[in-house]
Amino acid sequence: MTGKHGKRLTTSQLLSFIKKSDNFGQVNTLFHDVEAQPVFCHFLYELMEKYKISSKDMINASGIERSYFYHILSGQKVPSRNIVLRIALCLGATLTETNQLLRLSHQGALYPKIRRDAAIIFAIERKYTMQQANEFLMREHEQALYKEEFS
Repeated sequence: MTGKHGKRLTTSQLLSFIKKSDNFGQVNTLFHDVEAQPVFCHFLYELMEKYKISSKDMINASGIERSYFYHILSGQKVPSRNIVLRIALCLGATLTETNQLLRLSHQGALYPKIRRDAAIIFAIERKYTMQQANEFLMREHEQALYKEEFS
């Protein structure tokens, strides 16, 4: 989304514009570029580049089946919430990045009032690995990200 000077709008700027607009037509003009709308696989590629993690490394670290991971990367498959969380933890993604991955995969963002989500936020903020986060969830009697046989 770009504003009148060609600069990319932040989410908060867009929200402010929507609130101040007299009609949706004004807002709709910002949606002229369909490609500007974020897509899960594109954001995942960006994060993999940022964190310098190859597809092969991600597959090995996350335990996601190879062909399924490539279907995710190509946009053919939308991953489940646990798969997104495994990916985020393997990347070492921030909480903001993790929530963006969840939103783009049509999953709800982590919500601190839900105990399991609070535990996952705790793990992300402390930079737990995927294995550490999974063990932590099990110790806390929360649903694991994957079955133990994977690790």
